[in-house]
Amino acid sequence: MSETILPRRESQIPKPGNLVTQFMMVSGTVLIAGMLVIGLWVTSEIEEGVTDSAGAVTALYVDALIAPVTQELDDGGSLGDEARRELDFIVRRGALRDEVSAFKLWDPSGRIVFSDNPDLVGSIFDVSDGLAQALAGRVDAALARQSHIVSDIDRNAPLLEVYSPVRSATTGRIIAVAEFYTTAERLREHLFDARVKSWFVVGLVSLGMFSALYALFARGNRTISLQRRALDDQIDQLSALLEQNTGLTQRVEQANHRIADFNERNLRRISAELHDGPVQLLAFAALRLDSPQHSRREQVRQAVNEAMKEIRDICSGLALPEVEAWSVATIVKKVVSAHERRTGRKVVLNLEDDLPELSPAAKTCIYRFLQETLNNGSKHAHGARQTVAIARSSDGIEVQVCDDGPGFAPPEGGEGLGLLGLRERVAGLKGCFDLHSRQGGGTRVVMRLPEDKEAMT
Repeated sequence: MSETILPRRESQIPKPGNLVTQFMMVSGTVLIAGMLVIGLWVTSEIEEGVTDSAGAVTALYVDALIAPVTQELDDGGSLGDEARRELDFIVRRGALRDEVSAFKLWDPSGRIVFSDNPDLVGSIFDVSDGLAQALAGRVDAALARQSHIVSDIDRNAPLLEVYSPVRSATTGRIIAVAEFYTTAERLREHLFDARVKSWFVVGLVSLGMFSALYALFARGNRTISLQRRALDDQIDQLSALLEQNTGLTQRVEQANHRIADFNERNLRRISAELHDGPVQLLAFAALRLDSPQHSRREQVRQAVNEAMKEIRDICSGLALPEVEAWSVATIVKKVVSAHERRTGRKVVLNLEDDLPELSPAAKTCIYRFLQETLNNGSKHAHGARQTVAIARSSDGIEVQVCDDGPGFAPPEGGEGLGLLGLRERVAGLKGCFDLHSRQGGGTRVVMRLPEDKEAMT
């Protein structure tokens, strides 16, 4: 009997709790990393923009005061004493006293031509990045940077270093660079507020993105949960249906076996009734006809004897011996031997040694199959050679009966009762029945039955 494999209840779909945890971990990590990168980039851009803006404003203010005094440097000139005194007044006691903490004026060759520290005048230093930018015509500002020696400055105080180009009033050519340091306390406070606000905005946007994604995922997760429960219910229903189908299949097979046994008992009963009834009466009539009182007694006796012979043949065909205790090989040999005795013709038998064990219903089917096909071949093949082959197949046993007779075309009205009954009997045992015949090409009848695993135990 075939086994029905029920589906495994363990679903391969991850549980909703696992999905939520994975989503929280992955999305949280990605969003936090993205927030840090974006926040650092935004604050860096803000700091750079605010610093450049503050430096540019301060540079314009300083240039407005310094440029008129330094025009003597145009065309390679030098600062006169009057210009130096005026610059010293502007830086130390004038308008820049409260704005500028340290001041130096560079000529285009990188030499200090004026400074609030007189000891630095005339010194030449390496050209810094800020000085190079200013010599190229751009204002350069940086927070908490000191590129050159600065005296009398609290190094712990927040300072803004600015390099501002000084241009000629007539030609617009850069004639000097003003380097100065201005307090950056308010700038630092402004930058701190800008950083806080930018991080707050980035965090708020990230939280909004996370909330939107979580809401979308939670909705999908609920859908998955509902589908999972529906799938589990369907699997339960399918499992129940498969169990019912298995039970129905077993009951159908048992019913087929019971029907086959019932038919055999009916045939035995019919055989006994024919033997004990009509045969006995005809035999009695034949004995009474032995008296030579009538001229037709011989004809009556002959007709009665023929009727008795036919009835005995029918009885012998209907009565099935007890095949349950016989092996398949024994059944085949007995049927072939009986056919040879009855017809007087030799049957070629090809019988494998290793044949599977079958149920009583399958053995009965083989007995009837051989009996019917050999009788049909003997009757319709006109003395052609008959061959019986029994072999193990991939899933059971194969029985084949063939002859080299003239063959026949399938009748229009369908198969006869004998072949039709065989086909139904084989189908009831989940077997296959094939009939191959053509005029002039012989006939071959093949039956395949599955191996009965219960009969092997």
